[in-house]
Amino acid sequence: MPIRKLAALPLAVGALALSACSVEAGPTISGEDLAEAAADALEPQIGARADVDCGDDSIIVSQDKEVDCVTTDPATGEELDTTVTFTGVEGDDWNIQVEVAPAEVDEDGVAEEDQTESDDSAEDQGRLELPAEQLADEAANVLEAQNGSRPEIDCGSVNIEIYVDRQHFCTLTDPANGSEYATTITITEVDGSQFKFNVSVASEPN
Repeated sequence: MPIRKLAALPLAVGALALSACSVEAGPTISGEDLAEAAADALEPQIGARADVDCGDDSIIVSQDKEVDCVTTDPATGEELDTTVTFTGVEGDDWNIQVEVAPAEVDEDGVAEEDQTESDDSAEDQGRLELPAEQLADEAANVLEAQNGSRPEIDCGSVNIEIYVDRQHFCTLTDPANGSEYATTITITEVDGSQFKFNVSVASEPN
């Protein structure tokens, strides 16, 4: 398939896998409940209760699944990218591991507040990132090509770092009846500024 150029991105994204849609099943948890669990895990480590936001959508629980969240530092109010990983999943029982990205600091040791500078730093390090809205749009393109109708997909509004096996969790709205389904987008291949992904949609609505 020809590589598609996305004008909204500083890096080209393409090579979409049109036959990659599959169904993922498993227990689900709400984004709010996962955020509470993550805050519980962080509290004894940092000595204060952090505010964690993992979105409002339902999330399918599976071993080693990563969920993108945002933690607000209770001391500074700074928002930090956070990855919550499910571990030890057994039926409806599971554990999580929470990783909070360190704050960017300048030469004087002061945390950077300019998001644009942070994004430029990511590009300088050769990392591929794109807005979650753009990934949602590309996933909708894939499903529209397969099914003949275009669903609405909401993947949040954060920037996503793209690497192999990275999973991002979204909500798909069925255009026929408005039902919402937990949806997982998994990056399967990255080649420079191009990547492929699979789209997994839960078999039952939220």
